Amino acid sequence: MADPKQVDRLKLAFRIASDAWDTAAARTLPGEVACRSGCFGCCVGLFDISLPEAALVREGVARLSARDREDVVRRARQIVEETAAAFPGDARAGLLDPERSEESDDDYFAVVADRACPMLELPSGRCRIYEERPITCRTYGFAWSKDAAVFHPPCGLNLPGAPEERQRETSIDIDGLDQAEDVAREIATELGLEPGSETTIPHAVLGSAFGPPPG
Repeated sequence: MADPKQVDRLKLAFRIASDAWDTAAARTLPGEVACRSGCFGCCVGLFDISLPEAALVREGVARLSARDREDVVRRARQIVEETAAAFPGDARAGLLDPERSEESDDDYFAVVADRACPMLELPSGRCRIYEERPITCRTYGFAWSKDAAVFHPPCGLNLPGAPEERQRETSIDIDGLDQAEDVAREIATELGLEPGSETTIPHAVLGSAFGPPPG
């Protein structure tokens, strides 16, 4: 989907999100963070991703072993097929409708709230495309803030009982995380899509808009 130079630029841009998580973690005290290897509650439930994120997802799947890749494609196909009727967009192309209503968006993501990400390896809890994971995955665990105000709480296992002020002190400021605008435009041009097009992880794997499924 993306050429090697684009992939390198995307990885560099997305590293900013990983660094933001590390910075937030450095502000915490012992016992405030439960995140650890094998903890995968945050890997259950789908969410929308951008074209740059879709490009990295496909890059990650392409480098997997044949066995892992087959399992990822199988699980992605199951999710896509079983939820196609509720998908607010073109499920075959794998694109969310940019004009979709907030209600239809909420309805769909409620349907897939209990679906494990196809990249999740069980029972280990390992992400099979950890180096290419989306920004949401890189920043989950701490509160998200914007303009010095928390708009999304931390994982329920982190900062137990912490007041909003403490959540804000350890939050990730989302401003400045999206550093892939130029690559997004390049990818959109190559695919004939709108730069702001969105998808989900399983749809990025299988959607016809992104090319043939990884073989």
